[in-house]
Amino acid sequence: MGLIPAGALPHVKRFGWSGVLALGVVIVMLAGINPITLISGKVSPPPPPTSITGVPASSASLEQIAAYPPIVGSEAELMWRRFFWQTAIRFPRVTMSVVESSSAFGCGMAGKDLTVFYCPDNRLVYVDTSAYERLRAKFPLGADYAMAYLVAEAYGHHVQWALGVFTDLVALQSLKGAERIAALERQIDQQAACYAAMWTITAGIDELNKNAAVMAAVGAVEANRGNAIINLPLGRVVPEVLTAASPEARAFWYDKGYAIPAPGSCKLEKIAAEGLV
Repeated sequence: MGLIPAGALPHVKRFGWSGVLALGVVIVMLAGINPITLISGKVSPPPPPTSITGVPASSASLEQIAAYPPIVGSEAELMWRRFFWQTAIRFPRVTMSVVESSSAFGCGMAGKDLTVFYCPDNRLVYVDTSAYERLRAKFPLGADYAMAYLVAEAYGHHVQWALGVFTDLVALQSLKGAERIAALERQIDQQAACYAAMWTITAGIDELNKNAAVMAAVGAVEANRGNAIINLPLGRVVPEVLTAASPEARAFWYDKGYAIPAPGSCKLEKIAAEGLV
């Protein structure tokens, strides 16, 4: 008996060994098998979870729920590191602190259901998993992507800090021009929405701004921020509790960031020129 089955001989003669081998690899892959596994005998590890595949199940434990915000944060940070690298600017370190309740917040912040906020003082994104769990109970269809949206905004605030936006705001606050201060704060809010949209499309997620369930959950978190207990010294900024822009203004700039996911789409100069409030 020959080494080559009689039925395979015509294919070997026609396509050669390389052609038959390539065909075999394709068949194996279509069957859902990694060819490397057949060759090495080692099973490849599953790919790491993404903001899409890592969404917690409806019955997820608090530990599983707590694992989701860092996934989104890692994606947002990677996106921004690439943009900063392209401009030869070093992306400053940012970390995430996932806590079980608001009692573990820092940065002079306290209050129930703040859920997510960024502290420029220590470049920390705080996430309250208890608030996240309550949000999931109240908005089961929109809470997870709402959390992703809010985390993406928080990483956008880190970019604003890196670009000196909050330093400019503090300088303006010292002049005590209330209208100019409020205008800049609203522009900061619009820019954060634009930055969040850049992450959304980079992550391969449909436009969240058009998802009523997601935006209802986001709106609930933003409303709760008005009840925050703030003990901030002069010169400290927590962007999530600044003057908010209108939903229409935020939606306009979210659409801009989603359409062209590049930092230039979200420049404060463009936002100021548009004049939305």
